[in-house]
Amino acid sequence: WKGMLQEAKAIVEDYEKWFGSFPYEKLCVVERLWPTGGGHSPASFVILNEMPRTPDRPLQGSPNSPVDLSRYREYYLAHEIAHQWWGQAVTGQRYRDQWLSEGLAQFAVVQYLRAKLGERTFAGLIRRFSQWTERKSKWGPITLGSRLSYLDFDAYQAIVYNKSAVALNMLLDLLGEEVFFKGLHEFFEKYKYRSARTANFIRCMEQVAGRDLKQFFEGWFDSHLLPEVRVAHDIRREGDGFVLKFRVNQTRNVFVFPLWVEWEENRQKVRQKFEVSAATQEFEFHAASRPAKIKINPDKFVPGNFN
Repeated sequence: WKGMLQEAKAIVEDYEKWFGSFPYEKLCVVERLWPTGGGHSPASFVILNEMPRTPDRPLQGSPNSPVDLSRYREYYLAHEIAHQWWGQAVTGQRYRDQWLSEGLAQFAVVQYLRAKLGERTFAGLIRRFSQWTERKSKWGPITLGSRLSYLDFDAYQAIVYNKSAVALNMLLDLLGEEVFFKGLHEFFEKYKYRSARTANFIRCMEQVAGRDLKQFFEGWFDSHLLPEVRVAHDIRREGDGFVLKFRVNQTRNVFVFPLWVEWEENRQKVRQKFEVSAATQEFEFHAASRPAKIKINPDKFVPGNFN
């Protein structure tokens, strides 16, 4: 693979910005011929599987797998390098904390592909992860960890890998990049070369953010349920412009999440975000011209049922 080491260097540089300094003296990359794709990441080196290609056996991914991102050449390398931070330097204490390895590694991959390939690629990844979350969430919560694999291996990957990445992206949206990545830095430094629990992660993020995150984590990490949301909107003229009012009702359990809305003004797209945290809430936005083509949760960044 030409450029593999250059790609690895770029990945490490981004991860150091987001998580903290690389935790070992060096990083070795081992590539091997192997009958299946994927890789492994012991401390200080990563192993990448290269499936043999012959005329009668073309290279194929696993399109039915929740974690098959083989269309992105960087995926396996970025995922395994992320385990140097999450899974090796910091490891989960129990099976319930396994997302601290696989979920944070999957989140890291999404952020790297976002930085390298742009917002359209990022939105497609989150949408795919949300779809898998909706398909498999009935099997259990993120904190059921590896026990999900005894019931349904796809559910294990869809929940521990993908739903964790979606939930972390929502937390990033809620807290903002500066606060969120400061929290990751502090969590990593505090628990480097140690095992940690989900509660330790929550406590670090709360201290940095200066707010209670219990309800967010209970909904997204400790429950198999997903939001049931009804959104109504109203448009009224006000002065020379318009006011667009949204009324949001959560008809089942109350979750905390950032909700994006999109509309057009004079054929130009406008996107806004607000935080949903109660059973019923109202939000208002001002528009210069009458809003049209209004969309709720347009990128499916929040899994669940939105009407």
